[in-house]
Amino acid sequence: MSTTAVVTNYVAFTGDLNQEYILPTGELADSPAMTSVIALASGANTITPPDVDGFTLHGLVIVPPDGNAVGLTLKGVSGDTGIALSGSRVTVIQFGATPPATLVLTAGSAVDGFRLIWF
Repeated sequence: MSTTAVVTNYVAFTGDLNQEYILPTGELADSPAMTSVIALASGANTITPPDVDGFTLHGLVIVPPDGNAVGLTLKGVSGDTGIALSGSRVTVIQFGATPPATLVLTAGSAVDGFRLIWF
């Protein structure tokens, strides 16, 4: 039995400009549909994406714990400059044809409760 994921990004502007964008991925077949809650140590934290036979890893959602104020940087490897992520907002990352073997989340200090949703 397989699981199909669909990720829909929704962007709405209000004020001087009223406009919305609804951007669905379409069906992402054979999603692993896995969730974990992790604690991040201060500094570099290497994350190994799930590798499940018969499933295709399409991406990752990073959900910070409520009220988090700790800065987070996404990197390919520890020495990269990386991309600063919001410490309080959800980040959705869609992988290309070959998902990363690992990724690094660098935290400004230790924090518990980051939810990783693999689709």
